[in-house]
Amino acid sequence: MAAMYKKPASAHEFKAQYEEITRLYDYAEDLVATVESPMVGDSGRQLEIVEPLIHEIGEAADALAEEFIFIAESKRYKGAGKVSKHRIEASLRRIFAAISDYQLRVHDISKKAHGAIQNIADPIVAKIQRQVEEVVVIFLEFIQFSLQSIMGQVALETLKVRDARIALMMHQHAMQQQG
Repeated sequence: MAAMYKKPASAHEFKAQYEEITRLYDYAEDLVATVESPMVGDSGRQLEIVEPLIHEIGEAADALAEEFIFIAESKRYKGAGKVSKHRIEASLRRIFAAISDYQLRVHDISKKAHGAIQNIADPIVAKIQRQVEEVVVIFLEFIQFSLQSIMGQVALETLKVRDARIALMMHQHAMQQQG
């Protein structure tokens, strides 16, 4: 996957991108608030379903925020920090895997209940997935990594349809590989 290497115009743009990354924390808090709502009958059971996802989001968001700071400083101060491509890929992979695991847990519970059940946290998990996709785009602007190594093929195809920037980046990468 070829990085676009778009240089942000200002510190303001770096700040906005950093806030996009740290928005993952807000969504994790939204998950907790949703399942602990007085309207939820069995908050403990709901928390068991979302807790692994919340944990992975927190851990990955910490690493992604740190790596983004290194990127921003290196762009502003010419090499102020060392970016870990492996750590970024691993963090993104952890979130995508945690979302997939959450969906499997909900599906298993639905099967046991003999019907399709939508979990109360599903809308927030969908927002988290979209936010992680935005974070992927942010990092792709600075470093080169393979989307296929961090997300499943179905999720990648869905992302390409939803975000023309990703489709263009992948097309440019394929053209570079041919030429």
